[in-house]
Amino acid sequence: MPDTSAVVAAADKLAKRDEAALELLIGLRADAIEKDPSLADDVNLEPHYEESLMGTLDDIKSLGRRIVNRWNKELHDIVCGNEKTDKTDRQAILASLNLGEAAVIAAVATALLSLGVVAALAAVLAPLIVKRFIWPAKDELCGAWGDALHASA
Repeated sequence: MPDTSAVVAAADKLAKRDEAALELLIGLRADAIEKDPSLADDVNLEPHYEESLMGTLDDIKSLGRRIVNRWNKELHDIVCGNEKTDKTDRQAILASLNLGEAAVIAAVATALLSLGVVAALAAVLAPLIVKRFIWPAKDELCGAWGDALHASA
């Protein structure tokens, strides 16, 4: 398992980027990891876009959106579901809501790692999911998050 503290630190740094940049980075990282799996634990991976090797920029953005949608749904099911196996991650994420956005990003990054998301993607997914879905809806988390999930599907 990758170093959780390194993933959390990278996620915290990436949280300064806007949502579109994070989504694109997810696509770029996923493409790079597919071509070279040894990059999966590189939380600072900054692949450069090369159309001749990666396809169109729209394809990369679309890949990023698909990955976000997949893991967003998984996290929603953990946080808002009632599976006993998800209890630890659910409690960590919900408890972190009172501590601030950075704490939520850390809890989400940790939950993503426990789901098997590679470190390079977990570091980017955590701040994007928190910024787009969790933090804006923190007061009515599960209802608003579920509505946002259905709207983005």
